[in-house]
Amino acid sequence: MHEHLLSRQELEALLKPDPAAEAGSEQARKLKVVLDFPLELSVRLGNATRTIAELSELAAGAVIELDREIGQPADLIVNGEVAARGEIVVIGENFGVRITSIVRPIERIEQLRQEGSS
Repeated sequence: MHEHLLSRQELEALLKPDPAAEAGSEQARKLKVVLDFPLELSVRLGNATRTIAELSELAAGAVIELDREIGQPADLIVNGEVAARGEIVVIGENFGVRITSIVRPIERIEQLRQEGSS
């Protein structure tokens, strides 16, 4: 489905320091390669759980209540992982997300390592 996206293992391999490489030049090349890859971004306003029967009864105009209240932050999801939180804004006729907090990169890498080892 998203064959152009890096797997967690590929991303970790690209970011892993290479002691045999010349100081900086090989790492800079690897970083440039990673920076050019597209990432899938999505925003999660909240979650809901419904049965298949409930979903089959939905019709146009139905409302599904989410588990968050108005004013709570939305999650910015990058390749399936929460990378930041923010508030929904309107830009012209489009919606956007104003980032209010970012998950530190080291925390994201640790999350990937923990998922890879489980």
